[in-house]
Amino acid sequence: MVLTFEELQMKLSQGDFAPIYLVQGTDQYLLDQTRQLFTNLISPDDQALNLGQFDLTETPLNTALDDARAVPFFGDFRVVILDNAYFLTGESSRGKVEHNPDEMLDYLGQPEPQTILVIFAPYEKLDARKKVVKQLKERAEYLPFGDLTEQDIIQIIKARIEKQAFTISKPAMDELLRLTNLSLTQIMSELDKLILYASDSKLIELDAVQALVTPTLSDNIFNLIEHLLTGSLTNAVRLYHELILSGEEPLRLNGAILGQFRLLIQVKALTQSEKAIASLLKVHPYRVKLAKKTVRNFSMRALAQAYLGLVNIEEQLKSTQRDPELLFELFIMRYQHDLAG
Repeated sequence: MVLTFEELQMKLSQGDFAPIYLVQGTDQYLLDQTRQLFTNLISPDDQALNLGQFDLTETPLNTALDDARAVPFFGDFRVVILDNAYFLTGESSRGKVEHNPDEMLDYLGQPEPQTILVIFAPYEKLDARKKVVKQLKERAEYLPFGDLTEQDIIQIIKARIEKQAFTISKPAMDELLRLTNLSLTQIMSELDKLILYASDSKLIELDAVQALVTPTLSDNIFNLIEHLLTGSLTNAVRLYHELILSGEEPLRLNGAILGQFRLLIQVKALTQSEKAIASLLKVHPYRVKLAKKTVRNFSMRALAQAYLGLVNIEEQLKSTQRDPELLFELFIMRYQHDLAG
């Protein structure tokens, strides 16, 4: 059965426990919150006896499952957590502990009734071809955190701030999502600052988000591209210079800008819905939403000229010792000249 985080929270609070849970996804905030829900089921005084935690990159699966089969000491149940269940993915086991998936299949057939077994798979995808993955998804309570939509994240944010009797304006919410590139882990970290700042009014507003939220590399690249396409070339050069000064590696930075222009060109060329484009390009729908908004006012020619110029920079960064900032400034000058011509 597939569960959301909120459904899991409600069930555990009501004492409605399943014998096995599979938690999959890469959002660290949700992974940490889920772990806390399970560890809180065992009182701190009993955790030494009734809480087992095993890293499967270091511990054989059979050792962890033997612990899961042990009866609780002075309690009604035990919680056993298995971390980094890489044997559920297509990832190579080279340099890691070898596991026999049949041992998990055996446990699924006869789980210990007084144990809550929680398997954490912090990966974007599991290998759906594997029998053990199919069986876990069928028999365990399954929490997939890999496909959070924009609306899912908005609901989580609102639940967090409403719990503390705060509200957030729509412009502030939109800007928070944009500046954090929809990273729930970063959003929750930034909310601590925003809540403290708005402690008197209990309202998080746009100016607070703009002043306090630390931009991600993705957001800085978004701003740099906006400057470039709208002709604010001095601002584009200044931001590029600031990113280099902050320690960004030139080749990585150019690759990130190039990747964003590639996305803009693809979105400009496609006519399907945002969801369909996101599925086709294998990117988050929110990135497609922002890209559609950006390309609306720019021609394919303008996007293509920028893309080709950035390809040229990448070639020179790889083959020469020329200064990256000089290369970017020359690119800006050629780009301006080409569009005017």
